Amino acid sequence: MKLIAAGQEYIIENNSVMIETVLNIVDQAVRDHSLVFCGFEVNGEEFYDDLAQLVADRGETIETIVAILLTQEQWRRETLHSVEEYLQNSLPLLETLYQDFYDSPSERAWQDFGKLIESIEWISKVAEYTDSKAFLDCREEVRNLELAVSQQDNGQIGDIIQFEIIPRFEKAIEALSAIDGGKTFDIN
Repeated sequence: MKLIAAGQEYIIENNSVMIETVLNIVDQAVRDHSLVFCGFEVNGEEFYDDLAQLVADRGETIETIVAILLTQEQWRRETLHSVEEYLQNSLPLLETLYQDFYDSPSERAWQDFGKLIESIEWISKVAEYTDSKAFLDCREEVRNLELAVSQQDNGQIGDIIQFEIIPRFEKAIEALSAIDGGKTFDIN
């Protein structure tokens, strides 16, 4: 099997220490070149889960593994691009979600609300690691949502989504699209 990491090619035998060898090579490439490890491309398909499981499932069919390694700036730009895409895609769903809370939320609305909270937590972590707190920090909105949930105030939850979360997301989209003078994120 061939491993490519930071432009270097390695031939790795498929044996009991293969995974450890791959991870050690990738770790060394990360340290030597100050890169961020993001995942693997295995036989041309991106893979971000447990490498050991992949090898257990498809070990004999794996011909090439490419370590996906990015510079800090590439990683930052790609991550912020992912946030921007998420925010743009979420706005239509939030319009429906806040209405659901005004009308008596269904089980599905509560599931979607849970996903919203998870995504806000992800966005907050991104803000922390990309120096983007000014426009991505949603901690206050989360505190307000927690209070409304503890008070079982569905209307207040709808209000927070409509009047705090949606405007925050819209401002974040504007800020993200303005990065680099409105240029699109192209890490290639």
